[in-house]
Amino acid sequence: MRARDLGVTSLFFLSGTSGLVFEVVWLRYLTLVVGHTTFAASVVVSGFLGGLALGSYVFGRWAGRVSRPLRAYAGLELATGLSALVFTWLLRDASRLAALLGAPGGGPLPVRVLLAVALVAPPAFVMGGTLPLLTRFVARELPEVGRRFGLLYGVNTLGAATGAALAGIWVIGAYGVWRAAAAAAAVNLLVAAVSFAVSHSVERALPEAEAGEATATEDAKTDATDATDATEPPPLDRAGRLFVVAFAVAGFTSIGYEVLWFRVIGMFVHSTSYAFSMSLVAFLLGLVLGSLLYSTRLAGRYRDVDIFATAQLLLAFLGLLSMVLLGHSGALGEGLRALLPGEGTHIARMLLHAAIVMLVPSTVIGVVFPCVVQLTTTHLRAAGRTVGLLYSVNTLGGIAGSFVVGFVAIPLVGTQWSFVAMAAANAAVAALLVRSDPGAETRVRARTYVAALALAPLSLLAVPPGWLVGQWLRGTPGTPLDVKEGRDGVVAVLSHSYEEDCRGKPDCPAECAAKPWSFRQLKFGSVSYATTSVLGRRYMTTLANLPMLSHPAPKDALLVCFGTGTTAGTFAGYAELGSLTIVDVSPEVFAAAPYFESENHGVLRDPRTKVVLDDGRHFLAAHPEARFDVISFEPPPPISAGTVSLYTRELYALMAARLRPGGLVTQWIPMQEQSDTQNRMLVRSMLETFADVSLWMPSMNEAVLLASSEPVALDLARWRARWEEPRVRETLARSGFSGPAALLGTFVADRAALERYAAGHAAVTDDLPVVEYPLQRRVPAFDVATLYADHASPLDHAVSVRDEERARLPAERAASEKMALAAREHFAGRRAAATALVGEAEALAGPTAYTELLGHSLYPCVLRAER
Repeated sequence: MRARDLGVTSLFFLSGTSGLVFEVVWLRYLTLVVGHTTFAASVVVSGFLGGLALGSYVFGRWAGRVSRPLRAYAGLELATGLSALVFTWLLRDASRLAALLGAPGGGPLPVRVLLAVALVAPPAFVMGGTLPLLTRFVARELPEVGRRFGLLYGVNTLGAATGAALAGIWVIGAYGVWRAAAAAAAVNLLVAAVSFAVSHSVERALPEAEAGEATATEDAKTDATDATDATEPPPLDRAGRLFVVAFAVAGFTSIGYEVLWFRVIGMFVHSTSYAFSMSLVAFLLGLVLGSLLYSTRLAGRYRDVDIFATAQLLLAFLGLLSMVLLGHSGALGEGLRALLPGEGTHIARMLLHAAIVMLVPSTVIGVVFPCVVQLTTTHLRAAGRTVGLLYSVNTLGGIAGSFVVGFVAIPLVGTQWSFVAMAAANAAVAALLVRSDPGAETRVRARTYVAALALAPLSLLAVPPGWLVGQWLRGTPGTPLDVKEGRDGVVAVLSHSYEEDCRGKPDCPAECAAKPWSFRQLKFGSVSYATTSVLGRRYMTTLANLPMLSHPAPKDALLVCFGTGTTAGTFAGYAELGSLTIVDVSPEVFAAAPYFESENHGVLRDPRTKVVLDDGRHFLAAHPEARFDVISFEPPPPISAGTVSLYTRELYALMAARLRPGGLVTQWIPMQEQSDTQNRMLVRSMLETFADVSLWMPSMNEAVLLASSEPVALDLARWRARWEEPRVRETLARSGFSGPAALLGTFVADRAALERYAAGHAAVTDDLPVVEYPLQRRVPAFDVATLYADHASPLDHAVSVRDEERARLPAERAASEKMALAAREHFAGRRAAATALVGEAEALAGPTAYTELLGHSLYPCVLRAER
């Protein structure tokens, strides 16, 4: 490759980097518009990919008529940078989209999805035209088209992998989403400027060189005038059309594998932005290696149709092998932790984990594109058109693969059989290619057929039905009661008890035998969503009890995220409640509700209950007319991928707008999951929206924020009256609250104290989702003592307090503080100090179900079960 081509290829590396950053940014913004459901997000991503496919096809057909492809490429990069910046600015605010629609809340979901796709498609369309144009620029000799394309595509994909790493690890977390997009646009403009500047001197020398090279090439081929003849190259012959169709199927299976790999990794590894980014980087690096492998080792040495067929057959076996490796992810993760110990290496561990599973099969996938380019390019001037056609059909096949695998195959037949189906499709393509190849020897055909036909029985022998989910359950403590594979992930209901999880284990102390314990757990992939233990019950019931006890007349409540239904069941226990709207994205979570009826009291059958399958934030945005007296949010931790938007200032503004006067909001904050800095930012987000905010700590380091746009009076006379309702009293007692003073004792800080706590810290916003990227502000670690140091008193906000409650409150507050400190000591590995603090809490407030279970939870066996 000449120096000028290397320079242009380097520019294409930068273009790949910016393109991937834009893709990440647009997906973040668009899910705020259409909701964070898997289907809506998939439609948006498909719209982006569809724009790329259409742009590649349209500009590919134009590329052969362009005399100065580098200058045209510069124009596309300029258009990409400017259009991407404009459309990103439009995407920053969903309310701006609503204004464009002229409809409250942005209109119904289909309209919002179409608008989102319409906004992202134009820059994607322009972006898609860059590859065929640059292929036209670097293609000099017909036998070298595939090799040169492989180098070009490999370097561009390496840029994309770099962009995925930068966006997923550093740029967004450090500088915010909008600045990341602005930086990406600046890169596009820089590439455009440099390309335009060098195009005159570089392309002026091309016609003469191109003519000479083309003549020499076509003497060896067929048409000696192809490089200069202005006639349109002929269409693909029958063999070429077959290769195009086979490449579309290859795109289907490639993205199908990607969906499956990402999904199963999420079953074993906590689904964070880092985990997703590292999986994407590993997949893209495989494509890079495959493209470069073809260009440097395979091109010209082997028949391209043999390479294509062999890659498909090899991918069939590697796809099944990757499933086996995924099934041993638990052991693989332990090995990587031993190899790379410490918290600072977890991103490297994630990348290695994904690479061990994906790198080799994705390398084989990467070989195919340049190989098919060589197979189907019959004229030099048609190189750009051929690349545009191939990229478009492969991308459309990938879109189909993501939908069929994610929304049809997995829900119908499960992840394991979906792997087998992808492998069978690869084997079928290999057999078809060999059968249609007149140059294939009979024995080669026979071997291919035997290998393809042997695939299904071999896969059944190696991995019997149910093996993959069984491997996941094997590494999960507890006895499975129910397991469902849905479109969003795997949901399991697990039973835990002393007999099941503890007896006979080396870390099971003798005390457990004296006080046997049991509870159930709802697990979504690698994340524990909720348990029925007192530790979980306390904060979940508090999310409902605090606002229901405090609101003068709570008629209508909204709960976002159902879990075990404990919070919903607590809401429904209040006879005064008129309606309860429950919003969750997962039908599998609702389906698991019967296993937790001891906690949710069959709330889904309550005539006051309305179930909505939707993203909670999208529900609020799409129903501007809705008003509630109480809104409670209990999403997964903000570090989980895609969840931070349920903890931002913009969300709280939506919540405030949907409250009636005097309405109350509760939000769960898992303080131990974030650093001290990140917790202060989370608190700041709510302080900037609501006039009255208080923080309560009912369970270990599980905080509940109570907020309102108006001052909140804690009327204990109202508390006592509602406490007498049978269901309310039972729920509070089972949570370890003997009376109003016990619940009031979990109060930690009022607005004034929280203002001091969060002083000098920025809010978590849609543009600065820093808690999703903990490496940016990982230190100092959270210390619950800093919250208690202010000594804010709930009595400053309480009325109708009886003398005995006033006298009881100091002991309850001190006991609550000691329990929180015990949790801190426990997480720091100081078990003796934690146990002593639990004893001091019991001495102050007396033993309860909470102190008893927290004492148990200091035992490693119970903690293992809780997680």
